[in-house]
Amino acid sequence: MVASLLADSSRVRILYKLLDGKAYSASELTNVAGTAASTASSHLSKLVAGGLLHVEPQGRHRYYSLAQPEIAHFLHWASTFTAEPSAAVSM
Repeated sequence: MVASLLADSSRVRILYKLLDGKAYSASELTNVAGTAASTASSHLSKLVAGGLLHVEPQGRHRYYSLAQPEIAHFLHWASTFTAEPSAAVSM
């Protein structure tokens, strides 16, 4: 299941944005994903259902963060396999 979640570049962009440990609103993550709001919402729902993201409702807004620190470690490790060295994430 995790592999299928990481197969979409928009979802991966969302996850990499969250590597800084902060929580971001759905609208902020929509901009990162580079998709329409409805599509980004679908991606966020899938990432939450897959256990990769935690969502915290605050009033009318929902803030997303990585569900566990191990996810950041996994993404860093996975980035070492990219074809472009500049795509690797530094921690």
